Amino acid sequence: MMFTPSLIRFLLPLFFLLIRTIASAQNPMPDTGLLDWPAFRTMVMENHPLARQAGLFENQASAALLRARGGFDPKLYTDFENKEFAGKNYFSHTEAGVKVPTGFGLQLKGSYNWASGTYLNPEMTLPEIGQAALGVEWSVFNGFFLDERRSGLQMAEIGLDQGTAERDILNNLLLLEGAKVYWNWVLTLNQLMIFEEALRQANIRNVGIREQYLNGANPAIDTLESYIQVQNREMDINFARVDLQNARLMMTNFVWRDDQTSINPELLGAPPDLIQGAYGKLSDQELETLRNTGRTSHPELRLYEAKLRILEVERRLKNAKRMPVLDVNYNILGNGWEFFPYTSPNDGLAVMATDIKWGINFSYPLLNRKARGDLQITDVKIAQTGQTVLQKRQEIDNKILQYANELNTLSNQIVLYRDITTNYRILLDGEMEKFRLGESTVFLINTREQRWIDAQIKFLKLLSEYRKTKAALYASAGVMATME
Repeated sequence: MMFTPSLIRFLLPLFFLLIRTIASAQNPMPDTGLLDWPAFRTMVMENHPLARQAGLFENQASAALLRARGGFDPKLYTDFENKEFAGKNYFSHTEAGVKVPTGFGLQLKGSYNWASGTYLNPEMTLPEIGQAALGVEWSVFNGFFLDERRSGLQMAEIGLDQGTAERDILNNLLLLEGAKVYWNWVLTLNQLMIFEEALRQANIRNVGIREQYLNGANPAIDTLESYIQVQNREMDINFARVDLQNARLMMTNFVWRDDQTSINPELLGAPPDLIQGAYGKLSDQELETLRNTGRTSHPELRLYEAKLRILEVERRLKNAKRMPVLDVNYNILGNGWEFFPYTSPNDGLAVMATDIKWGINFSYPLLNRKARGDLQITDVKIAQTGQTVLQKRQEIDNKILQYANELNTLSNQIVLYRDITTNYRILLDGEMEKFRLGESTVFLINTREQRWIDAQIKFLKLLSEYRKTKAALYASAGVMATME
């Protein structure tokens, strides 16, 4: 196929379009529409590195549980010992088998043994075809009710709850910090829109006053007064844009793509209108629900409660170790694979006393100070953690009440300042009407307008502070992820 210049000119745009489409698919950009709080929260919870790190707590706990369960895995083993000297085989002994740990300090064992040699120890002498053995090892006292293997498994199971609590703690704090940044970003954008509208009005007024001056209706000083107002508005916008740029940069610390790459601050989307939305007081029922949630299921409390449960398991283990060590082992021996070859069916249970190998291991420290000391240390840890839980529960409840009081106060302030802002606008409109009738000055209009703008900015700050306080309220109850 010949690539003529005209064909190349036709295909080249298609080629670049294909490359751009592939690049866009590999690095998708966020929708630049409205970025409201639920959408922001979803982006943080799904893609933020700390949120993904928080999810690893559960993976770590699951891995710890898998490791603890490994303590109950059957184990194959082989022991081989051989001695050759001066051309003679002194002895050779091989044991191969499997051990199966179970609960209640019991371990099952099955093995097969071979032995040969010129100078074989008589107690190691076995049938020529080898010898099978089936046995059990049992810790009768110390290790019967609880041992390291079973306590480790119980702690690992509790660790799943601990990992979930640690995940929720990190997510709760992450969303709280994200809420502060988000509502500050919304505030700066809303402020900028107010200043831009104020600049537009100042320019309109300045043009009108200049026309009136040219027509001889106003003195020249009024044109300077109106132009200074335009300059002030331009300064306000410049500062507002700097605040917005910084707020956008802070936002990019919380919003990430799926591929864990940062987002261009200019592509964050539009903020919601801060004035829209509910800013009412917290009802008594809502407050009581949050307090009950905080007192019973706050992730920090769940973390401490999991630690208490782990300490309780540790205490039971330490208490079990105060008991004497009495280990019993019992093995049935066979001739090759044939068991009880020298007995008859009439022997009954008496066969269990023939062709066997058994033993007892007993020990007990006379003062037993180590075990008693370990138990006392664990008791102290339990008492300390219990006191910490009581203090933490009280702190959580008081913090919920504190933020609820602040939220209700802000709700009152918002209602009050909404009226103040409206009244400032009425004063400004009245002053402009007086100016139209020749009974006011540009200075008074600018003064009225400045107070109205200041009132709007303060009103927006109250709205933003309300949202931040509500976020802190939900975070103090440990349910930041459910905040509307």
